[in-house]
Amino acid sequence: MVKQTSDGWSDPTEWANRLYDRLEFLGADYMETSWNIADEPDAFAGLNLKQARAAEVVVAVCSALRELPSFRESKGTAVLHDIAGALHDVVFGGSPRLFMPACTGSPGGDGIDRRYLKVFVILAVRFLVEAHKWKETKAVKMVAERFASAGATGRKKKRLSAATIQQWNNEIVRTAENINFQKIYHEVETKLQELRKNPAWPGGESESLIWIDKLANDPLLRSKYG
Repeated sequence: MVKQTSDGWSDPTEWANRLYDRLEFLGADYMETSWNIADEPDAFAGLNLKQARAAEVVVAVCSALRELPSFRESKGTAVLHDIAGALHDVVFGGSPRLFMPACTGSPGGDGIDRRYLKVFVILAVRFLVEAHKWKETKAVKMVAERFASAGATGRKKKRLSAATIQQWNNEIVRTAENINFQKIYHEVETKLQELRKNPAWPGGESESLIWIDKLANDPLLRSKYG
């Protein structure tokens, strides 16, 4: 198949590879950098460095998109540019208006990172129970081991434990009074329904454990650990 190109853009594969290489370099540095605030106020390390790398990732995506003719006047890339600029201001101690809360108080409950982790942890537990008839306690223990080994944390940023996962599993039910728990339940159920439709369902136990390892080590989850 002949590659479809636009004027001024000769090779989409070369463009994609350049972007991939840049994001992988920045992403690796981001993932290896601690969330902790550096002991020395002027040290470019820890959370300060992590914020800087996040800004560079957004800049890289924005810059790459603007190489394409159809994105050069895009309002969407303007938003990405604003996000990168706001992150840059944070790195240097600023309080950019884009990141200022417009509502008073705190929404409470889980942030996006914790909610995302709960969805996939509970998905793994309920998959093992339903697909392979594991006892819940066995599934919880196995999932805790796999996710904790990948770096997942629970209470007070300590290693994710079976006790924490068991609590989540008990809370996240269809009839939960907490609306956020209900939403997580429905997200898990939607993903389970997709798995049930797979002709390979349920697959072998060994394959399922490999799949859970991949879930736990997926960069989209690992970036939220710690």
